[in-house]
Amino acid sequence: MPALLLVLCVLSFSFQSLFTKLFNDHFRGPAGTAEPVFSVTYGIVIALTTLITGAFRFAPSGLTVLFGLLNALMLILYNMAIIRAGSLGSYSFMMIANMFGGILLPVFTGVLFLGETVSVTGIIAVAMMLAAMVLLNCGGASVKTAKKGYYLWCILLFLANGLYGAFLNIQATLMNGLERTEMLVILFLCSSLFTIVCEAVKGRLPSVARGYRMGVGSGVYLALCCIFAAAGANLLLYLFSVMNTDVVCTVDDGGVLVLSILYSLILFKEKPAKLQWLGMALAVASIVLINL
Repeated sequence: MPALLLVLCVLSFSFQSLFTKLFNDHFRGPAGTAEPVFSVTYGIVIALTTLITGAFRFAPSGLTVLFGLLNALMLILYNMAIIRAGSLGSYSFMMIANMFGGILLPVFTGVLFLGETVSVTGIIAVAMMLAAMVLLNCGGASVKTAKKGYYLWCILLFLANGLYGAFLNIQATLMNGLERTEMLVILFLCSSLFTIVCEAVKGRLPSVARGYRMGVGSGVYLALCCIFAAAGANLLLYLFSVMNTDVVCTVDDGGVLVLSILYSLILFKEKPAKLQWLGMALAVASIVLINL
């Protein structure tokens, strides 16, 4: 059963990424409003959906409030870092830093603070997946043209994505899988509220409000993105309480990356290079190995 849930988690996050791209491609609101519109809607919808599916149960402990706020901060830093890094240098190198953080830091903190163990097979599988990510991002990973500050934003992206998974794992383990609803509601609602406050300080709320005239197609893609994101977030937090962190993080991040490349091939007619095909094969092999 956990293995099936992990597959569903990977599919949910891969669809989230796909519909995020389609939302951006079809957005018809004022320039510069796609990001805050997405962030505010994303946070509120996931918090509300989680609250509804949790039968409006909301009685967080101090520990859950702490990690919920910490992860709200990580989500904000992640969104900031991925936008800034993407505007300053290589997208591919940025995604390598992103995925490396998402795999390595949750595993490292799990071993260091929670007494989790990683088998030799698991270590080999993680190494294979990291190598696969480099191959999957080849062809666009040149950093020769990176602008000032690019590496710092990549480091922040590595830390934010990694600590996001680490905090989810620590909360789920310490609470024995309880208060999943409370954790996600605090996390996503606070990140949404922070975005609203930031836009208000900048005096941009009227412009953001006009951004909701985004067009029907973009609205549909945003709704689908939020639905799959809510499903993925709930599944991920549950899986951290019943499976090893290295398995969850490696299969989730690697699986999403492989599916994203397949979506690009099928839907957007992008043709992977030979090394990218090798990377996909290596990623699949690592997923099989880590589940042996």
